[in-house]
This record gives sequence, C-alpha cells and structure tokens, in this order.
Amino acid sequence: MTTRNTDVRPGARGWMVLAPTVALCAATLLVAPPTRAEAPAAPCWAANVAEPWSPDGIPNGSPAFAPLHRAMDVLEQMARNNPGLARLPEVRMRASREIRDAEQPASQPRDAALHIKGYGPKAWGRGACEVIPQADRLGARVGITFFLNSPTATMNRFAQDEQLSAYLEGERGEAMQGWPVYDGCAVLTADRRIWWLPVTVGEWLDFQAREQQRQIDAHDRENARQLEPFDLAKAEAQAEAVRALNPKAADLALHVARDRKRREPAWHASIHARRAALQTDLAAVQAHRQQLGAAALAEPYRLGNGRFRLPTPSEQALPLKRLVKLDPAYPWDGRQRTRAQAIHVCPSMLEHNPRYAPPMAEAVRALDFARIAALLN
Repeated sequence: MTTRNTDVRPGARGWMVLAPTVALCAATLLVAPPTRAEAPAAPCWAANVAEPWSPDGIPNGSPAFAPLHRAMDVLEQMARNNPGLARLPEVRMRASREIRDAEQPASQPRDAALHIKGYGPKAWGRGACEVIPQADRLGARVGITFFLNSPTATMNRFAQDEQLSAYLEGERGEAMQGWPVYDGCAVLTADRRIWWLPVTVGEWLDFQAREQQRQIDAHDRENARQLEPFDLAKAEAQAEAVRALNPKAADLALHVARDRKRREPAWHASIHARRAALQTDLAAVQAHRQQLGAAALAEPYRLGNGRFRLPTPSEQALPLKRLVKLDPAYPWDGRQRTRAQAIHVCPSMLEHNPRYAPPMAEAVRALDFARIAALLN
C-alpha cells in the first residue's frame, strides 16, 4: 500500500547563543562564527536523493523510467520556483524520488513519488545546504509530495479476502483550484474520473459472512484433535507398564488419565458451544442480509458502530467514513506503464501553525495545476 511521506513535526530552534566572553577587550568585539544550526536567509536545496532500485530490481535511472522522470523533472522545477516554499523559515529543502511497481502490474502503470521536504536544523549537515542521510528518521517540518499513478495514496486498507479489497476512503476536503481533494491531496486525472467505487452494504455483509465462516473453519482446524476421544484404556496400560519400576509415577499417571477422561464431556461441550456461537453469528449476518431489500443492499456502505459495523440509527445523519474498492473498469493504460496517468498533490496541512501555515498556503496557491494536469496528456 502506498503511503503519504510528508512528515511534519516541530524542530529545535535555529540558532545557538554564545555567552559573552569575560576577557573582551574594551575596544574589541568578538563575534561568534555561524554555527551548524544557523538558518539561511531563504531555504537552500540539498542534493537530490533517490531509491537506487525499484522493488523488482530495475535501476532507478533505467531508460524505461524516463517518462516518469520527465514528469518529475517538471514537478521538481515547479517546487524549486515556488514562492511559498521559498519563504519557509528555518528549513533546508531536499527532493527525493522513488519508483515502484503496481499492485496489479498486468493492468496498472508503475507508480512513483517525488517528495519535496523541508528539514529543520536537527537534520542539517555541516556543509552548505547539506542534509544528513538520516533526515527522514527525524522527520520533515513541511513539504509537498507528488504521487504519480498511486491508486491508494489517500486510502488505508480496511478489509481484504479473495473476493474483496476494501479501503477507507480519504476524507473529502475543499477543492484545490477546482480539483477534488481527498485526505488533503488534490487528485488529478486526464478525464477527471476517479478510479474507485463505493463498497455496497451487500458486499460488506457478504464479507462479514465470509469472515465468520473463516472463523468457524479455523475453530474446526484448531480443535479437530481436541475432539478425538481420549483412549483411557491405552493410558491405563501405559501406567501399569511402569508400575514395577515406579509405583508412585504409575499412580499419578492413572490419576491424570482418569481425570482427563472424566472432564472430557464438559471440555468437548465447551468446544461445541463456541462453534455454535460462531454459527449463530454467521446465521445472523445471513438473516440480516435477507431482510434488506435490493435498494438497501446497493447503498454505499459507511463504517458505523452498530451490529455488523453498520451505522446505528443515531449515526445515519453523520458524515461517516465510506469503504471503497478499486474500479476494475478504470481505464489504466497497462501498455504504457511509465506514463503519468494520475497525480496526487499532497502538501503539508499546517492550518494552525503560525510559522509555516502562511507560506504553505501560498505554496499551494502558486502551484500551476493546469500545467500539472498537462503532464497526464
């Protein structure tokens, strides 16, 4: 699953104050040299980094990936020229790239990501505009990530089996220059078509029934040997075989074996009761599904707190999360797998940060979404 990579966390102050020296000459002022944590007047850019290989072993610089890199070249240049990013205080910028394969390589294009991150002083190296290799472990303060051909960039997998892969749909936000926003990311496609569909109530109940059947099957596998009748006669013969050598051990073995046989009916009954409870839950899911009409089963499923994770009556009017699935009919071009076919624009969301919110808002306003969309044609 693809994840957002712009990490925002508070950093340390950007300079160090040196105490005055008591040996100052009356006519001489000693000025401390700049320290490593001293902030430049405007953000500078560290050398780019990139994952050297794709997960399937192709070098990042392979000519096969040239179309994706050309698109990322344009996006990176837009970031470098962005006035909002240029006004970010106390950060050093760095661009990083990665190219991955698709979850369904036969029908989907490769996905890639261009991360534009601003790192605070704790992540700075000693050189001019240098960022330490471990910068991502410390986290970036701000940034923008461009995801190319990443269907699940704004989704989290919620449920999966052989018949359904369901995701939590990213929360819908205010549009960016007319483009829809999910989970803080603008989603751009050539025809403005979205590649996911809602999971229906019927599909969700079917999944619940399959999940319940899986629990029954697991219960049966785990308890198959437990339900085999205990061979008390065999255990008694084994105990008597050692009596001549150790009478106390023989007596103990007989006691344990007979106690186990005595408890066996109750133990088996508890196993059968647990299975019956699981079977009852399965029957309840199936019965509830049968009670719903076709229209209700076709409704988009929303994650609630009622029975079978359906919304309760009091939740019906709330903006609950939807479950979605990837649209198998979406026209991904599987023949041109390194062409940009969808782009997420994911800026840091810092509405309540007085230092970074204004320049990041300016950065978003300055993005040329028409030019970004043109990369899809």
